[in-house]
Amino acid sequence: MLSDFSNELQLARLRHTNVIRLLGWCIHGEERILVYKFMHNGALDHHIFDRIKGPLLDWSKRLKIIKGLVEGLVYLHKHPMLSIVHRDWKPNNIILECDMTLNISDFGSAKTLSPDVTEEHTCRVVGTSGYIAPEYAPRGVYSLKTDVFSFGILVLETISGRKNTILDNRGDTVGGDLV
Repeated sequence: MLSDFSNELQLARLRHTNVIRLLGWCIHGEERILVYKFMHNGALDHHIFDRIKGPLLDWSKRLKIIKGLVEGLVYLHKHPMLSIVHRDWKPNNIILECDMTLNISDFGSAKTLSPDVTEEHTCRVVGTSGYIAPEYAPRGVYSLKTDVFSFGILVLETISGRKNTILDNRGDTVGGDLV
């Protein structure tokens, strides 16, 4: 969607060790392309949920990942000009470099909050089942707490190596026993 693409471009000014940096972009007809730095280790979900890679994540690596999540979240929420609510925290939006430094990515769904506003309402609820805060899904009310809920899910998954939801063969959620 054009609005998601525009959102990514507007938030490209963000500069933090744990926030992915946009290198360039291109619009050609209907095609919209964003160019980011190549991340050698791919997405976090490939490491914490994989039967082979998962056990290779020792406690020091898991703690480094969680520390990066905290630092990135604090940066987004305490930005001097405005608070950024990502609204789609999940393991495949966390991209890992060679040294396992993480980068938060996919800001297409992100929203900003002015310093004097604590929550907003939207008719377009976005996010991924299993990571969406309980107050956000039914009513469309989002705030910094929306990301904090998803962050908690990510921490539990990173520590345990288990997904918080189970999908049936149609892709429907059938359970979640981490929360």
